[in-house]
This record gives sequence, C-alpha cells and structure tokens, in this order.
Amino acid sequence: MNAETRKTKSIVFVEDNPVVLMAYKNRLQREGFHVEPALDGVEAMKILTQFVPDLLVLDLMLPRLNGVELLRFICADPRYKTVPVIVLSTNSIMDTSDDHVLERANKRLLKGSCTPAIMLQVIQELFADGTPSTEPKAGTVAPDRHVPV
Repeated sequence: MNAETRKTKSIVFVEDNPVVLMAYKNRLQREGFHVEPALDGVEAMKILTQFVPDLLVLDLMLPRLNGVELLRFICADPRYKTVPVIVLSTNSIMDTSDDHVLERANKRLLKGSCTPAIMLQVIQELFADGTPSTEPKAGTVAPDRHVPV
C-alpha cells in the first residue's frame, strides 16, 4: 500500500487515556492516515453517526459507553458491516462474558504488549487484505483470538 492510498484511509480511534491516544494518533497520522480520536464511547458514537470510517480501533474499558456497548451499536447498523474493528484493551478482552459481541473484532490486541509500530503493522495487514469482512484471511489469526505480540 502506498502513502497516497493510506492518506485516504480514516480511522476512528477510541481510547480513554489521552497519552495513549495521542501516541497512536501521532504515529498513524505520520504514516498518512486520517485519525478521528474519541475519549469515550459516547464521543465515538457521535463521530460514527457523522461518517463511516475505514477502520475502528476500540478500547473496551471506556467511560460513559463502554466498548462492548459500542460494538453492539456497530453490529446493529448495516452501515458498519464492512468496517474492520481492532480491539485494543487489557487482559479483560479474554475474560469478558460478551465474547459473542467480540467476535465482530477482526483483531484483538493487548495494550500491555502492543506498540504504535505493532498497531501500524496490523492496520497495514488489514488494509492490504482488501477484505473488510470479519472472516480471517488464510494464515492469519482468527477474529476471536488476540494477535500474539
């Protein structure tokens, strides 16, 4: 994927820690992506009602409207059916009782072991795949498992 293609890609990045959010946002913007930041689920929902992004990066532990509730919102609206979702959260992504909702995520990454460089690599792989569905590409990690990092 060339830089011109990446410039057209928009990412809604939902993370309640402003330091973490800015670190990822700055790296992704340097790579040519348009990043719409949201500090909570309500803010993310407002952004999502204004446009359909090319990708959603989502923390699960959010104030006002958590990530699982935001995933339910996305699942209920056909406009977002082809939008890839990366869940970036703590170990709780493996312990949640809402695992069926988390199946909507194309990738699951653990915050403690993920870096902006790893996130960039995962995003590039998702966009290079060219298939925005939640079906895993042959040889990739299935959507119901986190990416080992």
